[in-house]
Formats: sequence, C-alpha cells, structure tokens
Amino acid sequence: MEFTREGYSSVTRAVAPGSTVDVRLRRKDGSVSMVFGGDVMFGRRYYRQNTDPLQSHYQLHGSDRRDSHGRLLGSVEPIFRGADVTSVNLETPLTTAPWRHPSKAYVFTSHPVAAASMADAGVDYAALANTHAFDALTPGLEETIDALDTAGIAHSGAGFDPAAAAEPAFLDRGNLTIGFVSATTTAGQQYERDWAAEQSEETYTVQQEGETLTVPDDAGVLRGTDESVRDSVRVATERADVVVTQIHGGEEYQRTPTAEIRALTDAAIDAGSDLVVNHHPHVSGGFETRGGALVAWSLGNLFFDQNLWTTYRSLLLRVDVTADGVRNARIEPILLEGYVPRGVTGSLRDRLLWELAGYSDDSFRLTDGTVRWQPTAEPPSKQPLTLRGGIQRRVRGWIASSDGTTQLGRERFVTGEFDDLDVDGDRYEGTLWRYGRESRASDQPIGPDGSGGVELVRVQANNNRAILSPRNRLPVTNDEFTLSGTYRTNADGELVLLVSWYDDTAGSSFRRRERALPSTDREWAEFSYELQRPPGATHVNVFVFLSPPDGIEVLRAAFDRLSLIEWEPPETSGGREYDVVRGPSGTTVRAVPVDGTVTWR
Repeated sequence: MEFTREGYSSVTRAVAPGSTVDVRLRRKDGSVSMVFGGDVMFGRRYYRQNTDPLQSHYQLHGSDRRDSHGRLLGSVEPIFRGADVTSVNLETPLTTAPWRHPSKAYVFTSHPVAAASMADAGVDYAALANTHAFDALTPGLEETIDALDTAGIAHSGAGFDPAAAAEPAFLDRGNLTIGFVSATTTAGQQYERDWAAEQSEETYTVQQEGETLTVPDDAGVLRGTDESVRDSVRVATERADVVVTQIHGGEEYQRTPTAEIRALTDAAIDAGSDLVVNHHPHVSGGFETRGGALVAWSLGNLFFDQNLWTTYRSLLLRVDVTADGVRNARIEPILLEGYVPRGVTGSLRDRLLWELAGYSDDSFRLTDGTVRWQPTAEPPSKQPLTLRGGIQRRVRGWIASSDGTTQLGRERFVTGEFDDLDVDGDRYEGTLWRYGRESRASDQPIGPDGSGGVELVRVQANNNRAILSPRNRLPVTNDEFTLSGTYRTNADGELVLLVSWYDDTAGSSFRRRERALPSTDREWAEFSYELQRPPGATHVNVFVFLSPPDGIEVLRAAFDRLSLIEWEPPETSGGREYDVVRGPSGTTVRAVPVDGTVTWR
C-alpha cells in the first residue's frame, strides 16, 4: 500500500487486509527517493518445470516471456514505482548467445526481455560488476548492454575496455544528479581466465560446438581495488550531487563483511560516496553509519533461485537523498517464496525487522513498524523486566543485559504459525513449508485460536505417508535447541516426529531421532522436546509423518505454532536479534523499549 501526501515523500509498505498501521511521512523538501534491491537473476530454475508437488516455484514460460517476467516483477512493482530511482544488482547476462565462460562451474543467463520487464516495473539502474555479468562472454555482455540501453535502464561496472567498465552512470532527478559506481572483488582471479576489464591487448579463444570465439582481455567488469574504487568515485563526484557505490564481494552466506569489503567501503567513502550498497553474500546483512556515509553490508537476494533457508529472507532499502547526502532511510522486509519476493506483515514482519536491526549498529532503530536510520536520536533508557520462568517470547523491546542464569534464543521456524503473513493472492498456504494438506484448509484458518494452522490427511486408499517439514534444512551453529508445537488428531494412528541432523546443505542425514506423537482425541495438545546438536552437525531439519489409517476411514493431524528455538550460550547477555528468553522466575534483566514499550510473554 502506498501512503502519499502532497509535499511529502511517499511510503510503500506491506499491509495486511483489515489492519491499521502508523506511517510517518517526511517532507520532500527537494529530496530524491531511492529504492535498492539485491541480487537479480531470471535464469536456471525459473525455467525448469516444477517436479515436486509439495514445493512449488514460479516458472517463466517461453511462450509469454514478457508477460511472465512482468507478473514476476509485479510483486515489487509498487515499491519500485513509489521511488524516484530504483536500483538492482543484475547478476546475469541478458542474452540468447550460446557462449559460456570456459572455466566457471556455475554460469547464469536470463532472457533479454527481462530488461523491458524491469523497466516496466520501475527499475532505473543496474549494477553490472559482479560474479556473473560476463558468463556469456563478450556476445552476452554486448546483448545485455543493448537490452538495458533499449529499455532505458542506466548501468555501470562492465564494458569492452577498462575505461568503459570504470565509467560511472548518472541519473538526473529534479535538481539532483546521482552518480553510480559499480565494482567487484569476484572477477575470477582463481581461474586461468578471469573477467576483469584489464588494460591488455591479449586475447583468448573459446571453442563450442565447432565455433570459435575470440575474447579480448580488456573486456569485462571493474575489478574492485582501493585505487579503482577511489578513481571511479572521484570521477562521479565531479558531476554528481550524490554518489552511490555498489560493491560486489565478500563471503557467500556470511552476513559479516570481510576485511577486504570493509576496506573498499572505506575507500569509496573517503573518495566521496554518500551511500555504499554491498552485494554477493545472498543473505541480508546489517546497516552502519561509517565515515559520515550510510552503508548496507548486504541486501541479499531479490530475484534468485537458491534453495537455502537463509537466502529466502531479504529486504528493500529506501533512502531519501539531497545534495547533502542521505537524509533518511528505512527498510522494507521481504520473503522469497518460490523465488518470488513478497512483502510481509504481522509477526513475520516483526521477526525479520528485529533480525535486520540486530545486525545493524545503533544508528538504526525499530520504530513506526520498520527499521529506520536515526543517527542523531538519543538512545532510549533501559527498563527492568522480570521473568516469569520458562520460555518467554518477545512482543516489544530487546534484552540489553542479563546474567548467566538466563539464555537468549532465536526462533528458526519464522512461519511456524502458518498464518497468512505474506502479500499475495493465496491464503494460509504454509509459506516456506512442504506439506500435504486438506483442501478446505487452503483458504481457511484451522489453528486453535482461529488463525493459521496446517492439517495432514490420510485415507485408507493412500499408499504413502503425508509429510510436513520446512522447505529446506536449516543451518545451525549452537548446541541447544527446543522443539515444540501444538497439534490434535481425530483418532488413533501412526504420527511420527523425526529430527534429522546433517553435515552439509545436501546429502543424507548422519543422525536421526524419531518420536511418536500420541493421539489427542480431537483436543489440542502440546509437545516440547529438548535437542542437542551432535558433533559435526551443521544443519537440521524436522519432519512430521502421518501414515494411512488402519481401521478408520480418515485420519487427520492438525498442527500450529511449530517452533524450533536455537539457544545461545548463557554468556550471551543481550542483543536485538533474539526472539525468546528463558530463566528462573523472578530474574530481572535490563531491556530496551521499542516505541516506548517492553513486552515479553
């Protein structure tokens, strides 16, 4: 929903039907609004037919490429079009060329029609200095640039010689000129042939299917070094009122920036960047005020087809800029479901915002239903919070300090209540879960409190068990976990809970434990188990199996409030990213209020 008022910067955010939200608009006063999204790629699994009925995904169709790309981008078009400038990291060539880089294990291509669809959705700029921009070599880069130019999307970071790759892009909005610099540390240094645009007269040849392609060494992307980043930023400052530098690098799936990325970020700021936006880890990282500039350490994925739990949670960054730099910033959390980014509401929105705030410095505060940049705001005073014993879940506020008698934890099943919290046309679809479900539950809540819930159903004619599990295994680092939930069955039957531990993102489990859940005779009941991570385990997954009935016609098992808490060591005394706390009744901890309130229940 877009909130507007004459003379004020608009705000677009996800809102649940029938809900009420408070949104603060700020006077525009000559500012330009900008939205930044993360990694974008429309290839690979987007074109594969779905073969898993329990795990659907969005499929682009060759017969209606323009329309299917448009429908895919339509999920974020409102927030894109609500800004004066929208920027993404285009991590794919837009090409039909058959050529592929000779050394890379993973190469991506997307259809050129994506450029027009991105422009239709409101994309104004694409950063090209990244891992995959040169995957289709010079023919792919040429077609990519032609497609973007034809669609009217500005770009920088890649070209057919070093000067072109280093040249900033510029956009004029109102009385401001905004400069964009794009550089990468992932230019293939580990390969015999990298894809950095270097000053060279050398070439190399690639042979595919009887054809030969000559590739010049001076074509490719801008390699990110302190010198190259400073030089490009300084060129941008000569013409632009505001300079944005986008750096692609760091460690995949790691939220913490590497020393190299920190150094390049500082180099960009020293040279005059007002905003530095980093990409590549595929997971959303934190935000920081650094050297007077605003830094986003990683925006995660926007359109990407990875099947890893941590890559599904992402964000859009909205900033307003003036000639003095970044004026304000706010975060809109998103969740990728079936490779489609969705706005989120309710408790899911809160959890993602808490997580993002936890990775950020104190200049980012939780307020007005978002994470907002408030570099000059006074920190709120801490308040005492008395624990009631057992596990308490956060509603408002975070624990700033505690002693060794308490433990803080994170909820790993962020959608375990099965509520309808993502913005799409489906209701109660079990976001991020694989499940077999009774048809009547596809548009009705079945939980004990009249919301959410999921139900497994088996009849005598079934040959296989019904299954309920998170869509992908979850990465784990700590040792202690609590698995709990609410469920009910309509009759006696075989209902099994299985916990599997793994030492990688793929492959078989090396430790498994099954527990039979007893019949509840149509009443809601609770279960709770303490789990210990086995040595060597890096991932975990939980499965519920319901076998076909024996002696009755239909067997049902409904679930709600499924929870997996990963506990921190007792020496962890506080932090904004923690959702739960446990400790002896009467223990007092220090808590920081959010919007003036501290509530744990």
